[in-house]
Amino acid sequence: MTKSQADSLLHVAEGLRKDILLSCPELKGSLSKDFDRLALYCRARGLAFFTLDLPHLDSLLIRGLEVGRLCLEGPLSHAVSKRVRVPRLFSGLWLRVFDKDSSIKQDVDVNAILFLRQLCCLGKKIAVECSYDRTQATVRAYHDIERGLRAPSLDWSSDRLDGESDCSLLHLGEGCDPACEVDTLFVQEEATTSGCHSCASESDHQGLVRLLDQVQQVADLVSTSLGLYDPFWYSFQKGQDNKGIGFMHGPGAVAERLKPHEKSCFLNWPQKLQTVFPYEWFGVASPLQTERPLNHESPSRLLVVPKTAKRPRLIASEPASHMWCQQSVRKFLVDRLKGSFVNHFVDFHDQRKSGDLVLQASLDRKLATVDLSDASDRLTCWTVERVFRNNYSVLRALHAARTRYLRDDISKVPSFLKPKKFASQGTAVTFPVQSIVFFCIAMGVTLDGEVSIDAMLRYRNQVRVFGDDIIIPRHGYERLLRVMDALQLKVNKEKSFVNGHFRESCGVDGYLGYDVTPVKPLTVVANSPASCQAVIDNSNNLFNKGLWYASDSMRSCVPTRIQRAIRIVGYRDAGYSGFTSYVGSKESHLNSRWNPRLHRTEVRTWQLSVKSTKKPREGYSPLLDSLPAYTVMSKLGLCLNTEIPGRPEVVFIGSPLVIMLSATLMNLCIGLEEVEMLPPVDNGLLTLEVGIGHPVDVMTIENAHNERDEVLKSNIKDNIHDYRT
Repeated sequence: MTKSQADSLLHVAEGLRKDILLSCPELKGSLSKDFDRLALYCRARGLAFFTLDLPHLDSLLIRGLEVGRLCLEGPLSHAVSKRVRVPRLFSGLWLRVFDKDSSIKQDVDVNAILFLRQLCCLGKKIAVECSYDRTQATVRAYHDIERGLRAPSLDWSSDRLDGESDCSLLHLGEGCDPACEVDTLFVQEEATTSGCHSCASESDHQGLVRLLDQVQQVADLVSTSLGLYDPFWYSFQKGQDNKGIGFMHGPGAVAERLKPHEKSCFLNWPQKLQTVFPYEWFGVASPLQTERPLNHESPSRLLVVPKTAKRPRLIASEPASHMWCQQSVRKFLVDRLKGSFVNHFVDFHDQRKSGDLVLQASLDRKLATVDLSDASDRLTCWTVERVFRNNYSVLRALHAARTRYLRDDISKVPSFLKPKKFASQGTAVTFPVQSIVFFCIAMGVTLDGEVSIDAMLRYRNQVRVFGDDIIIPRHGYERLLRVMDALQLKVNKEKSFVNGHFRESCGVDGYLGYDVTPVKPLTVVANSPASCQAVIDNSNNLFNKGLWYASDSMRSCVPTRIQRAIRIVGYRDAGYSGFTSYVGSKESHLNSRWNPRLHRTEVRTWQLSVKSTKKPREGYSPLLDSLPAYTVMSKLGLCLNTEIPGRPEVVFIGSPLVIMLSATLMNLCIGLEEVEMLPPVDNGLLTLEVGIGHPVDVMTIENAHNERDEVLKSNIKDNIHDYRT
């Protein structure tokens, strides 16, 4: 398989050589020698030549574009000669970007940058398993980072996050200590030698404290704009808008190793979840489901997933019950950010805005693009509790849904870890939380003077955050480095760009306003239906880049029998996928038939389909997955309005009751017959009796006794007021 991947990559590279010659015909002689050398390297090194060696050349290229000079080090960086300080491999293309002394040219050939990057990145993302040594090195680095993190101020290890009154005392500036303290015993004796240095250190410290205070002020405004998070009322609002219930399962694996159809059969529901997400409300689909899961918190599991051949990606699979609740918090954060001023800077559904800024910044150099190293692994609970200090409801939900322990079965000696980081990759709330935190930092270091929403909105086209991809004005870059370091976050300076004309963020690479993003295939061997579709997509991506010979070479990697059954699709045409063409669609090569029932000609084409396995599922838990209606449980008292055609609005108040926001399901499943309004009781509240085909108790909220009483009664009074009027 590895040899096949290497041969296919070499074949695509040969097609790329033809594309280069179309643009640079004078390089025919040197390119011929380069590709002879390329074939020799491929035979000697195998797939590692494409996955490790050539990507190193790409890193040298983009670093040289940033600093203005090429620094030759590492594999394949042997210079042409002492006078020509560019790599020997593809030297003709290198000399179109850099002078012989390795300094960047005034008139850089942007096409040469694209060709070099495409050659070097052709195998960078090929999905291969990392070596054992590289995997172990990554896991050791993971543990090393964890050991150096700051412990939180609040008790994140307890079942309940107590300390709402203490949150106002938390501040991001607490962890900022002076880099150099002045010893008063020797100030007079060493004034001439160290006085200036001490003043500079004190000034730097004061500047850092001011920056952290600005970040804290931004964080307070952002967290306040999110509003109160009550999982019950948020889920109720989602149901009324026909947008589900907020709670859902993720697409990936869970810590208990359950199959997808088994996830709703919660094996565990710990007390920490119960404090914010009661199982009776959010974990069952029927009041008849009386069996409770264990009060046990399963640890999350550390997993290895492919990233590059250089290092794998470490993620954590969460317990099913935690992931179920994390999805609700994630949707809440996404929905509230979309409706607040932060939506001008953070958009979870559209990366194109960041891509447009990248191309513009590569032209005028007014903005810097910043990338972080191990962003999720370095984001601590200490930082999160300070960013969300003004919204205790969100902070408490994040604490409840967070897993306290992590099991590492990858290391040589399996172990359990009690992480001080907020969450690993794989947790549903990791991406929105880190986007919020990094936006607060980016905006805090960008602002000068007043911190207000109006002041922030002035930077709406200059600050963008998507996960750990950050775009800020150039003047904030050095400030950002200082603040990130103070918060134990690390900027990846090798992938951050501020000085040159190269910019990169959210998968878009720009130089002088041109898109120089290379295509990075995950596979070039079509040995399965999924890989066939991947190779077709790779071919189309190369075609859209104008690399037509490379696209044709990639297309030839698809088996001939499948090629004959694939449509030729016009650029941006609708319909089944196929090979892209700028001259329109073509189906004459496909088998066709006349459909007399629909009076149309139909063609037979290849398509990727997913095989589903049907298995019988028993019990009530499958209802959590399959019912489009809204399921609510309450043992304290709830109020719900539901419109049923031909019948008045219904208000339910009282003890545990499952309510589905579907008139059809309600009529069929409950058999609703009548709603009788009884006289007001002593407390002035109305009591409604609901007839469901058999005697039921009159339901009131007299027995509601907990912290939600006032909120529930207030909402019920508002709804009952409509009946009185």
